Amino acid sequence: MHPRSIASFLHLFLFTACGAWTPPPAGALADTSTSSGTTVETSSTTGSTTWPSLTDWLAPPADLGLPEPATTTFGTGSDGPVLTDTGDSATIDLSALRITEVFADPDGKDGGATSPEFVEIAHVGASALTLGGLVVTARSWPELWMGDLGIGGELLLPGERLLLERYASPADLPVPAILREGEVLRAAFADSGGLRNDDGAVALRDQDGNPGDAVLYGALQPAPFDEPALWTGDAVPSPGAGESLCRPDATVDSDSAADWSACTPSPGQLHSEPDETTGEAPLPTTLAIVEVLSNPPGPASLEKHAEFVEIENLGPGTVDLAGFTLADAIDPEAPGIDPLLYLGGDGGCAPVTCLAPGRKALLVGSLYEGPVGDALVLKTDDNALANAGLGHTEAVVLRDDQGELRSSYRVWPDPLAAPDPATQEEALVRVAPEAPDAPESWVFAAPSPGV
Repeated sequence: MHPRSIASFLHLFLFTACGAWTPPPAGALADTSTSSGTTVETSSTTGSTTWPSLTDWLAPPADLGLPEPATTTFGTGSDGPVLTDTGDSATIDLSALRITEVFADPDGKDGGATSPEFVEIAHVGASALTLGGLVVTARSWPELWMGDLGIGGELLLPGERLLLERYASPADLPVPAILREGEVLRAAFADSGGLRNDDGAVALRDQDGNPGDAVLYGALQPAPFDEPALWTGDAVPSPGAGESLCRPDATVDSDSAADWSACTPSPGQLHSEPDETTGEAPLPTTLAIVEVLSNPPGPASLEKHAEFVEIENLGPGTVDLAGFTLADAIDPEAPGIDPLLYLGGDGGCAPVTCLAPGRKALLVGSLYEGPVGDALVLKTDDNALANAGLGHTEAVVLRDDQGELRSSYRVWPDPLAAPDPATQEEALVRVAPEAPDAPESWVFAAPSPGV
């Protein structure tokens, strides 16, 4: 038996013997919005290195069918529950997951049949995640491995949320204990230990112990919640009885109390302010500058015809880029701030300036003659990017229509630090879309606009 399977068996056996943690029964999954057969848009280009004109658009990308997810089943042996775990995976992108709500002190009995405690987790990334690699640690819940809960093989798609509910007794568990309702995957479990009301913590990690998101409330917490990588500054003030702690914007992650506030419990619902015209809460959106070409191949006199900035929507929501601006300095009043105007291409949503999750937009000057891939293309209101074109070591700053900073490149304490575009006629590419804007996050690569 695999060591992980042995550990899982012992974990379940001990909790069962003590009358504590109870996994959902076999066949408990009721899927009203199945994750199997889901398609995700991807794109790639290969072949000629010749740069076509702006009118030579590439065909739309083909859908990629995802494989049927693995499943985790439970049976009953003579010594208690037996775990057959086929869904656990040690690899999961923790940066795509954010804790968005914690409800530790419900009105009535904590963990009662009508008053479960819960932790809500949102997928803010751009690609589907299999949950087998996720572990949730919360004072004073048991350590929750998604395979043990029966959802190790379940997919969580961009914009979807995972709702973990704790009931005090197996008799109080809902039937079924695992249920998909629209964009929410709910998994209920029973345990006698509840979340701490006044001084608690919730943290995410993977099966190798690497830390993810966390929230500390009431007081700073002992190990493993005291790691600097998890939290900085004071804890969030404890919510009152019947109140939740909510993160209004799941895309904001300062690892501090500034991200959190008390709120009315809303399990499985978004916490953004409703849109004034529709009354519906918009999905949060993270944008990232992922590629910058400030020193194109060829003579300097033609640089304006080839310079570009590429951004990517990391999701989970769509974003309208109308009113966004591009600048080559962090100062909101810097000269040469360019509004961005629609030029061509398709961002995967409406209106024409809308960019869907997982899609890219190419920002260019009006003289641009390079390739565009399958990107949405926005141009500045003059013939070059920012203030007369991109300097080799100048910053690039993207702001939204409210003037809020959405992403940056080369806003470093030392703008002359390597990698220096003046040394190579290549693009600088962010090593991962979610990586911070720091020198170590950028590497040289052949230009690949819109790919």
